[in-house]
Amino acid sequence: MKLTTFNILPKIKTFRTITLDRFIDPEIIFSYLSAKNYSALLCGRGNLDNSHFAFIGIQPFLHLYHNKEEAIIKANEKKKVALSIDPFQLLREALKFYTVEAQPFPISLWGAIGYLSYEAAHFIEDLPKTTIDDLNMPIMEMVYYKDFLIFDYQKEEVFLIQADLGSGFNDPQEIKRLFTKKGIGSIGSYSVDQPKSCCSREEYTILVKKIIDYIKKGDVYEVNLSHRFEAAYQGNPYGIFFNLYRINPAPFSAYLNFGDNVIISNSPERFLKAEGSWVETRPIKGTIARGKNREEDLKNRIFLANSEKDEAELSMIVDLLRNDLGKVCEYGSVRVREHKRIEGFSNVWHLISIIEGKIRKEEDYSSLIRACFPGGSITGCPKIRSMEIIDELEKYARNIYTGMIFIANDKRLDSNIVIRTIVAKNGTLYFSVGGAVVYDSNPEREYYETLEKAQSILEAI
Repeated sequence: MKLTTFNILPKIKTFRTITLDRFIDPEIIFSYLSAKNYSALLCGRGNLDNSHFAFIGIQPFLHLYHNKEEAIIKANEKKKVALSIDPFQLLREALKFYTVEAQPFPISLWGAIGYLSYEAAHFIEDLPKTTIDDLNMPIMEMVYYKDFLIFDYQKEEVFLIQADLGSGFNDPQEIKRLFTKKGIGSIGSYSVDQPKSCCSREEYTILVKKIIDYIKKGDVYEVNLSHRFEAAYQGNPYGIFFNLYRINPAPFSAYLNFGDNVIISNSPERFLKAEGSWVETRPIKGTIARGKNREEDLKNRIFLANSEKDEAELSMIVDLLRNDLGKVCEYGSVRVREHKRIEGFSNVWHLISIIEGKIRKEEDYSSLIRACFPGGSITGCPKIRSMEIIDELEKYARNIYTGMIFIANDKRLDSNIVIRTIVAKNGTLYFSVGGAVVYDSNPEREYYETLEKAQSILEAI
């Protein structure tokens, strides 16, 4: 059943676009807005080809989510209707309803901000469900906003897009005044107890050895294994995001103040980006710590570039993602544009590849996501068997971890893999870290690699 048959969603008459005179970094502006319910920030720095725009959404007029059993549509935070459709169909119909096909730039960038949980994979494949789901987050949430700020990092321009929903525009003066203020808004102080993992070093290495046994038996070639940390906290979670982003301005960072769940993402990895029919994905495989000095840093970088193990990990996932894209892309269009790019972050070096293709006319972004989800870099190869092993060995349901955070409309999609991400809920911080296990993995080294990946988070909290 389609959303459009209900005719219940608020219709947008027109958009108004205002160009703001002064460029201020979006994380500074959002320090004044982060407490607003269902506000959202997507931002990030990095290479010019993956850090172009940042987005802020405030004043939500439509909230769609899937609670594992059904889809819920709430207009202006009032419950409207429940639908018996899966999260991918919910996404498809919402993007069709709020089309930007005929809209010029920058309105063409306006869209919904949301996330898709790792557990959405259960709507794609028949997978076991034995992990503990104590966070009980929605499978999917997406929000449309009346007021939408777009930051162009490269041209240092800011646009305010306002949706006319038939009741008049909101006064933009309040937002304009944010760009005349000096300094940072109230991010508040916070305190965090010592984080504790669900796995000790010994327990994690035992799990790694079990995966190596599966590999020796021929079940899999590679499995991504993670463990979850918890820590009680007090204070403003945006302060945690702000400090984390200052330590490591990762290119696909996000702060979603989504009701009971506050999501603080510092992800370095793009999942899917699409513009029209063109699509790319950028898997990360291969990690090494940054050096304590310039000489050690260069030595580590060279070691990663020449690591046969890390190249094998990356190549396996590149092949998996080529296959995933091939499900929805034109024959012959899928290619590896760049292999083994080395990108540096505050605490680690990563190996990255870029795979691209052209989506077939009969497909759309919903079917693209379904074909590729969850990302191969955080499951393993082959994907389905790897996910069965993940369910067997990991204690807790991943929820948003290794899912995707996205901004989307019917002509443009960008999304991250949800790693290096904290969920703040009911006075507790939850975050997971993991890594790929292959035949020649060293169990002790795999454990310490997860701690290297968590270093920015541990420093911030």
